[in-house]
Amino acid sequence: MRLHSSLLLALLAAPPPTSAQTHAVPDGWRLGGGVEAVRFGHVAVTDAAPGVAAEIRPSGRAGVHLAATRSSGPWDLSVEAGWAAGHIEASNDVVAIRDLTSDITRYRLAVGLTRSVLTSGAGVVAVGLVPTLDLWAVEGESRLRAGAEGRLVLRVPLGAVELENRVGLGLSGNPIEAADVGETADLRSLRAVVVGVGLRFGA
Repeated sequence: MRLHSSLLLALLAAPPPTSAQTHAVPDGWRLGGGVEAVRFGHVAVTDAAPGVAAEIRPSGRAGVHLAATRSSGPWDLSVEAGWAAGHIEASNDVVAIRDLTSDITRYRLAVGLTRSVLTSGAGVVAVGLVPTLDLWAVEGESRLRAGAEGRLVLRVPLGAVELENRVGLGLSGNPIEAADVGETADLRSLRAVVVGVGLRFGA
């Protein structure tokens, strides 16, 4: 994780190539939104059933987000709100079971800094670092968790709008506690992989 963070910071600090400056969008405000698919790593291992260890995680889910972005040269500063509902999932090498009675919903507030680093055809490739604050609703209880997400973004102009495709890797606090799943071991931070698509409009 330290190596990946160093690489991301180096890309953010590097001077943009001439081609990236040529294809930069005009400075100003943009409004946007989109959908995403989120997959989580396990956050605990339970031995509740004798001799059968299972990995516990929030289930994979679809989410939505809305964002307001200020563009200035190769830089984008955005404020983003998101929502993603799902359940708790237990799995081992043989089977995965989703507990549909255990709602666990994520409400997200994020502030992201993104920088264009190169062009791809008519599109622009950017990298971003996004601190996050997640409010998890776990069976009626609210749990606040901080984290961060690194993103790779491809933006393609479509007339008056931009199509935004993004892939992210996130790390944040664990929303599941030992009391939720019984006898546990190997409690760890929440890791996430995010793939999303959306549109941005000039404001």
